[in-house]
Amino acid sequence: MLLLFHFYAAGQSQQAYYQQKLNTYFSKDHHIKDLVSINQNGISIHGDKVNGEGIFLNWQQVQALAPFISTISEPELKKLIIDKKDSLPYFIQKDSLQKRNTPHSLKGMKIAIDPGHIGGAYPMGETESRCMTLAIDSTQRIQLIEGNLTFFTAVLLKHMLDSMGAQTMLTRNDTGISALGITFAQWKKKKNKNYLDSLINNHLISEKNIHLLNAHLADKALFSNVFGSVDMAARAEKINAFQPDITVIIHYNVNEKNTGWSHATDKDYVMAFVPGCITADNLKTLPGKLNFLRLLLSPDIEQSVRLSSDVARNISTTLNVPLAQKTDATYLTEHCLSTPAEGIYSRDLALTRLIKGPLVYGEPLYQDNARECILLTAKTDTFSGYLVSKRIELVALAYYKGILEYLQINN
Repeated sequence: MLLLFHFYAAGQSQQAYYQQKLNTYFSKDHHIKDLVSINQNGISIHGDKVNGEGIFLNWQQVQALAPFISTISEPELKKLIIDKKDSLPYFIQKDSLQKRNTPHSLKGMKIAIDPGHIGGAYPMGETESRCMTLAIDSTQRIQLIEGNLTFFTAVLLKHMLDSMGAQTMLTRNDTGISALGITFAQWKKKKNKNYLDSLINNHLISEKNIHLLNAHLADKALFSNVFGSVDMAARAEKINAFQPDITVIIHYNVNEKNTGWSHATDKDYVMAFVPGCITADNLKTLPGKLNFLRLLLSPDIEQSVRLSSDVARNISTTLNVPLAQKTDATYLTEHCLSTPAEGIYSRDLALTRLIKGPLVYGEPLYQDNARECILLTAKTDTFSGYLVSKRIELVALAYYKGILEYLQINN
């Protein structure tokens, strides 16, 4: 049997470790404590008529499963702990099952990069509510489209990682293109029965969203209520199929209180999100229970905190932007839990919940900051035929340096 996980090897019992982890990363929704029990017998996720079948693992099963659970597919995990068609010792010894590791070299390492949102032309930015026109003065206006900023940052980061021998993938391959490989306009034309059935079969859309899809919603409502979740599920599916050692999710932030984003703000912070903070609603389905078990048992959250801390600290230093404290944004207080690392918060986002393995969901700066908006639109450099700003080059470089630091690689 492999060595016990390092996180309770230092004298801390499994029971005490997992109880502390539950309290630290999953205590935002107080109903979680009614659905999850950790005691001398093991870990239970309770079921009932509303929440479906329950799950119980004794401590021997937890110890055997924990190092590998993040590498097991949902059908395999269900077969193992629900259907009980394999014993844990037999399953763990299968040659095809490999423990996720953290290599200390970029050569051959698999890194998934997700450029947040979609971008493209300004009207698409308006459809996804991820663009702004800032009045700098009476004569100057600056337009920003977040999906374009994230895409070019991702391409720059990919180039840096590829040059060091990493094996990388992007969840989308151009501005205006979704993770489905098509534009939003093209997707709207595919709403036939066969396509909708395929979305349901591949768990990319719920029955509720199918109903909304047929409700003849305006583009903005259709995007926010249906397409956004389909695109997000496709991103998670592509990333998990790639089985990366690290996932980098790239976003750019705004000042939440700068309503309408028509004028610049003086606020500017760095922050990053990691898994956890899920709600009791996530435990109403079997897939939700299995995913929660993966987050609780695996080291994915702890490794994500380490990775995110290294990346956020490098962004803060490189860009001279402070790390966000919990009081710097309302959502950090209302929807997040603090982690042991400064500027890193546990948050229940689709990608932090669904992606397996260590991840960093970065928010490196505020686009609507008076200084940042000018730097982001000053396209002075050329990369692969594109004009790009020095600012996003620095953001990509900071991500790169943070990844090297996490892997303890000297650049």
